[in-house]
Amino acid sequence: MTDASVVAVGTPQSFRQQLARSLELEAEEVGWVQSATAAEELLIGPYHTVDVLVLSPEVKEADALGLAEFVGRTSPGTAIVLVRDHTWNGLLPAAMRAGIRDVVDMTQGTDELREAVERAIAWAANLRSATASGGKAEGVRTQRGHIISIFSSKGGSGKTFLTTNLATAIAQVTGEDTALVDLDVDMGDVFTYFGREPTASVTDLMELGEGADRARVREVGVEVAPHTWAFGAPPDPAAEAPAGEAIGKFLRTIRNEFGFVIVDASVDYSDSALVCFDLSDMICLVTSLDVVGVKHLSKALDTLLTIGLPRERFRVVLNRADSKVGLDASDVERVMKIRVDAMIPSSRLVPTSLNKGRPVVLEEPGSEVAQAISSLAARFAGSASQVGELGGTEVVDDRKQQKKKGLFARSGKS
Repeated sequence: MTDASVVAVGTPQSFRQQLARSLELEAEEVGWVQSATAAEELLIGPYHTVDVLVLSPEVKEADALGLAEFVGRTSPGTAIVLVRDHTWNGLLPAAMRAGIRDVVDMTQGTDELREAVERAIAWAANLRSATASGGKAEGVRTQRGHIISIFSSKGGSGKTFLTTNLATAIAQVTGEDTALVDLDVDMGDVFTYFGREPTASVTDLMELGEGADRARVREVGVEVAPHTWAFGAPPDPAAEAPAGEAIGKFLRTIRNEFGFVIVDASVDYSDSALVCFDLSDMICLVTSLDVVGVKHLSKALDTLLTIGLPRERFRVVLNRADSKVGLDASDVERVMKIRVDAMIPSSRLVPTSLNKGRPVVLEEPGSEVAQAISSLAARFAGSASQVGELGGTEVVDDRKQQKKKGLFARSGKS
């Protein structure tokens, strides 16, 4: 039993302990990821084989069926056990058709769960043994790009300004095509920063996730600056946000075509935003130096940590960081217990560039604000080329200041 790889999927984290107890294992012997999207990332990553995914009652039925379809295509040797804490009206036939091995009713106790997982482990082991004896074919995985999402739950923080300029700067630094994605279907402003208007519909964008080729991806996107391709739809406050599963497929397609994908995430905690965070190698939290902004930043970090996103995935960017308002970066670091990774100064060039429809890093590359963003872009790009994966900067801890690693580990001044 302990040699099998069993992973609990979904919140709360206590579901992992519940599953471990039913299998008579220690909690650390059972893996855990926070969502169906995170489980998909686990399966396509360079990790050990996963025998069984056990989905918590909090995983929505649509997400469970979508994950089963994904597993059938990418990891057919992995079994799925779906746990429910209520009667599933008509779910069982749909689950079985999707390839889910078992649906367990937790109202009947934990014995059924243990038996279902044990059957799934045996099935996965038999299938793996048969595959090995027949000669396992090695799949070829395309090198994937890196997703950096920019988030703020407070309007006016400079989220879209940072997103557009960072994407443009990364394209400049790398000399390679970079994607810029506007996930705010209500009132997205990404294209405005380039003096353009999106022409694709939400349907066009989501269809890319169904296996679009390179030519179709470029056809739907718009080259808004040198090597910078934007993806978005005309803002529509009445539009219904795409399902999280569709957003996940779309972002994976874009990630396979571009070295970097910079996402202007929505300001709420919608399914599409959470899926975006699950897929992100890095999440930049943006705030300005005011009490309300820092309060929003603190709440956002707490909320995202609560749903299981790793703390080391977050970066903090202070916008208008030279404002004389009685707060500074050290105050934010002390409150947040996380390092401030970039400080963008105030500048009249910001609204001027917006009115001109041309990013600051292109319009005024020698300005302080442009240089700050370009420096941040260079650190992202340099880290990716050195370590291949983004992530790993430690949180603020005076005892560990000499042990920084991963994404743009600091040396000397920022």
